[in-house]
Amino acid sequence: MKTSPLRTLATLATLLAAVTLPATGQVLPGPDGPVEFIGLDQWSAGELFEAIQDVAPGQPFHACAAVMKQELGFAEAAAFVYRTPGDSYTVVVGVEDSGRVRYRAVGAETVALPETWEALRVLATDSRNLRSLDEAARTIRSRRGFVDRIMTRLLSGRMGVDRETLRQIRELVDNATAEEDRRLAQEVLARDSSAASRAVATLVLGNFLEHDTSWHALAGSLIDPEPRVVRMASNVVRGLETGTLEPVDWSAARSHLLALFDGTNPFATGDMLEVLVATDIAPEFGRQLVRETPDLLLAHAGAEHERTREPAIAFLRAVSGEDFGTDVEAWRTWAGGQPEEP
Repeated sequence: MKTSPLRTLATLATLLAAVTLPATGQVLPGPDGPVEFIGLDQWSAGELFEAIQDVAPGQPFHACAAVMKQELGFAEAAAFVYRTPGDSYTVVVGVEDSGRVRYRAVGAETVALPETWEALRVLATDSRNLRSLDEAARTIRSRRGFVDRIMTRLLSGRMGVDRETLRQIRELVDNATAEEDRRLAQEVLARDSSAASRAVATLVLGNFLEHDTSWHALAGSLIDPEPRVVRMASNVVRGLETGTLEPVDWSAARSHLLALFDGTNPFATGDMLEVLVATDIAPEFGRQLVRETPDLLLAHAGAEHERTREPAIAFLRAVSGEDFGTDVEAWRTWAGGQPEEP
């Protein structure tokens, strides 16, 4: 790829600016504010910064994940933009090793659905309803009644969410609260080949979070190979009030969590770490996860951006009984200690 002299000078200026910034040296001044790169292995932040600009000139860095995967050979990537009045900060996560990306296996069957589920599946199949499904997933655990009606009215005027579609989705999910619905959701996620059906099953499981198996299945949906299922699981998780969650035995979700810790869905890393802490993950089991797959977790713990590093540090504190704060080398030494028995 040929680089212009002007681009070369701009790159050198960027790299020199990065040297003067504190901590990891992975924060670069971007066109819309600082851009922080975490999780990189063979790439340097400066090389990746320049490559993204070369491949997608003018595209904002918070939209660079697709470019990294489709054009630059990354196995997985995620980008987050944090805006405050007059300021913007972007965090880019890169996973270079394809061996670390392990989607869950999906079934090859078609599970028969009852009428209410089929209506939900039809709504989930139509891409025009994605925003309404997102908002339904985010608020599915909220108490019904006055607050819910207010939320419906507010959301129907924002982000293209259709009030009637949102009402239909919530009504259908409200009717999927019987034990047979919980069992059906688990069956669909284990056996069904349809991404729309698995997305619906993931949404319905939001009604059954008093069951540990529902949490395990949500973790599985976060590493589903189909984006619409991942999107649904992410919105269910983000809609939770973490301060109200009951303890969960996560041991049966070991393979799902290891895949997440390794970078199979870097968009979900922070949210999942917060959920694990809020549900009192067993410290011994948490230590096993860290010591098997420490790299991405420690990359988050070493981030310059506070909202990126805090979930990782909180998780490390919870499972270790130690408090090394932002001292990543101390955490790395601890993580490299005697392996835990699985």
